[in-house]
Amino acid sequence: MAAFEFLSLPSEIRIEIYHLAFGHGKVILEAKTEDDSGCLIPKDSKARSPAQRSSQFLRVSRAILDEARPILYANTTFHVLAGGFAGKLPLKLTDGHVFAPYVKNLIWQMDCDMLKHHYPEDVRLDTAQIAQWNSFELRCRAESWRDSFLGEWCDREAFVAGREQVINYARIFALAMRDPSCLELDMVEDRSQLGRGRVIVKLSRARANVKPDSRQTADHLPIFKGV
Repeated sequence: MAAFEFLSLPSEIRIEIYHLAFGHGKVILEAKTEDDSGCLIPKDSKARSPAQRSSQFLRVSRAILDEARPILYANTTFHVLAGGFAGKLPLKLTDGHVFAPYVKNLIWQMDCDMLKHHYPEDVRLDTAQIAQWNSFELRCRAESWRDSFLGEWCDREAFVAGREQVINYARIFALAMRDPSCLELDMVEDRSQLGRGRVIVKLSRARANVKPDSRQTADHLPIFKGV
């Protein structure tokens, strides 16, 4: 089918075709070890085996690119992997990564030996862009926190302070993602891996006509729901 013939279809049919063609996918972005950019999505992070997912659709014409690209990215989760000895929570969104303006669903994962102290007043996030996100998941693991949740290790104070730091950091994104005129926002802590030294906080927009996730267990602690 030629581009002009496809574009003559009703818009709701074209949108449905894009959804069927793209489906849902994930792109893993691996940051450099000991990355010092201070970004959630560093410019130098590399995509690990990116999926094509019918991207030829985007090459047909500029009109189709502009119409289809938001759907492709809305159904894509970007998973950033960061690591190092002394980890730190990012202070800004990006320093120019090509994917960053189109992100709608982001997982940021940090694995480190210890977590540096975080100063909220130093955060400089693009709140207008974050306001367009549908979901954000923060995963932070420090080796020094391992078993501290269970009271079996001497560094429990560092775990308590670190967990509070991560949750407060997630609240910054919650404020940016709130949409008082439309969708509600849920913030949930996944406590299933606390004993392994990993704090997980999930932010997601409530969707109309979607039932609550029946898979949630006692390990999922709502920090707030429907805000």
